[in-house]
Amino acid sequence: MKTALLVTSSAHTQRVLTELIGESVNFLPVTPPAEVGRAGFDALFAKWLRLVDVVVLDGESLDAAIRWAMESLAADHHVDPQAVVVLMPPTVAPALAMAPADWLTVPHGLPVDQLRQTLTTFLTLRAAQARLKHVETLCTRPVAPAGPAPAAAAAPDLHRYRDALKNISRLLNRQRDGPAMLEDFLQLVRDLIGVGKLALLLPEGDQQLRVAASDGVAREVAEHLRLSTDAGIGRYVAREAKIVQRAQVPELAAAADAPQMAREFELLGAEVAVPLFADDQLAGVLTCSGKVTGEPWATGELELVYHLLAQLGQALRNRQLAAQIADQQRLLAEVLAHVPTGVVVVNDQQQVLHLNRRAAELLDGERLPTRVGDVLFEVLQTGREVGQREVELPGTRRSLSVSATRFAAAGQSVVVGLLEDLTWVKAEQQRARAEADRELFGRLSARLSHELKNALVSIKVFAQLLPERYADPEFREQFSQTVSHEVNRVDLLVNNLMFFAQPLALVREPVRLAELLDDAVEHAAGAAAAVAVKKNYTHQTPQIEVDRIRMQQALEHVVRNAVQSMPAGGRLVLNTADAQPDDFADGQVPAGGAVRIEIQDTGEGIGLDDLPHVTEPFMTTRNVGVGLGLTIVKQIVERHGGRLVIDSTKGRGTTVTILLPAKADLELPPSAASAANAVPTVREPQAGAV
Repeated sequence: MKTALLVTSSAHTQRVLTELIGESVNFLPVTPPAEVGRAGFDALFAKWLRLVDVVVLDGESLDAAIRWAMESLAADHHVDPQAVVVLMPPTVAPALAMAPADWLTVPHGLPVDQLRQTLTTFLTLRAAQARLKHVETLCTRPVAPAGPAPAAAAAPDLHRYRDALKNISRLLNRQRDGPAMLEDFLQLVRDLIGVGKLALLLPEGDQQLRVAASDGVAREVAEHLRLSTDAGIGRYVAREAKIVQRAQVPELAAAADAPQMAREFELLGAEVAVPLFADDQLAGVLTCSGKVTGEPWATGELELVYHLLAQLGQALRNRQLAAQIADQQRLLAEVLAHVPTGVVVVNDQQQVLHLNRRAAELLDGERLPTRVGDVLFEVLQTGREVGQREVELPGTRRSLSVSATRFAAAGQSVVVGLLEDLTWVKAEQQRARAEADRELFGRLSARLSHELKNALVSIKVFAQLLPERYADPEFREQFSQTVSHEVNRVDLLVNNLMFFAQPLALVREPVRLAELLDDAVEHAAGAAAAVAVKKNYTHQTPQIEVDRIRMQQALEHVVRNAVQSMPAGGRLVLNTADAQPDDFADGQVPAGGAVRIEIQDTGEGIGLDDLPHVTEPFMTTRNVGVGLGLTIVKQIVERHGGRLVIDSTKGRGTTVTILLPAKADLELPPSAASAANAVPTVREPQAGAV
């Protein structure tokens, strides 16, 4: 692993570079010297340069001191100039005039993928240069002749080789398509070595190589020739993992591959085949003819071509990965464009990075409304997720549900918001309520006529008998009791029906739940001395937004029913708690929170046959009341966006559970039972119910 000296005072720069190439480079971060001037950097580099392979200067954090750092590094006694990388913001651009031509300068704002490729290529180039020094030693070493001196290959032009290594870096970093880059590579090799024919073969399928680019090779050969990795040149280089020359083929006469290798060399007009490996697999072969000067290939030249080819392979791999990333991004963009939920992405600079088609429709353009932006920026600042918060867009009166979450991406914080249109949902809820009201009024009308008829029949019968039996004291007593009872029944019926005579308008205000329950118990159970009341208030929600009068009316109905079910006495238990995710079918608590109220009694209980119908109008299991109490409770609770659940076991008691959202204008997610029917949830009775 290479070691790089990173001169910076920015933790962000260190983190970004470590994320990009930290697997292949060990960074040694040092802060700029406190002493401003050349001497401070001379001392710093004298201490560290002998320990590192590369020096990286963060021009943005060095600011004006970049000049002294560059002057110090440019000194001959410090370091090879090709080992220096300068991260160049616009503020230090004038200082780059003093940078040697062989330094790598990276402009500010370079895309992450291109920055990674540039740095990786530079480090690979650095490794190739180290090998070049070894080639220089081999090529210039004198050899004592043992006899007549054979024709020796000319020593490589080392300056030309260094230029080639720099040129390959520039070539591979150009924003050109694949075929053009391959042609440029072949041109570079041809000019460098002086060969007449070249062919670059890349994989086609699992076991074949085809000519991807060529120069000087016959067109029909380039179009139709395929090298197999199971025979010939392909098999040999894949198995031996080394360069093979045509002159070596006779030495391989005993091998089965020799004849086919000779034929393939002949077809390609080649003298040398150089393999390219990636992840221990053959990823390509470069074939080259002999030099146009007739000189033999030098060992250093072969090594140089091998290293150049390795860099080309890395560039091809980077392009392939970049293409895959681009394809995935296009796919993701298409998916996001067609999802029915609006998606908006905002970064930590409060810039909108992405707005899908549905979000643009909901927001009437690409400008982020203030009320939606407030939710996203709140999540950006606090890091706390927001789930299904309802906002209303000014002007359009459109209601949206906004959910948002924050995460880190590419060195910055990003918030993703999901937008859903609640306008249609609210309209459907209103329509469902209206339909339920019509159905309820229909049942009320039918039952009302029946109840009034029963009362009038009793009064009519006694009225008809009154002239004949008026003198009978027992009859007069019975007449008085019956008529009085029926009139009171009709009066109670009419008073309860007034609840349904007009739309239920709610006046919401913040109310303490404990106060509501205490008042309900005092008014509905205060005179029942034989009933023991136990209160377990464990909710943490300080207040709920309800209509105080209506909600107290509902709670009093429930408490009164519980007390009346225990004529001989018993126990009344009131439990409260904050609602939990498992209270809801979708596992989500409403954005503003919710409370759970349980009112338990040890009374008579309700039979299995009657339990599903207890909230229907005029349904009663006792001889008191007219059977509208739980119907009214159900209406009040549901108009508050809540849900009513009743559990009961005959002879063991009843538990009434009320789930209420803490905030006004929010509704609880429906349970599995209530989602299918516009009636309260009714559970199967539990054997252990109180």
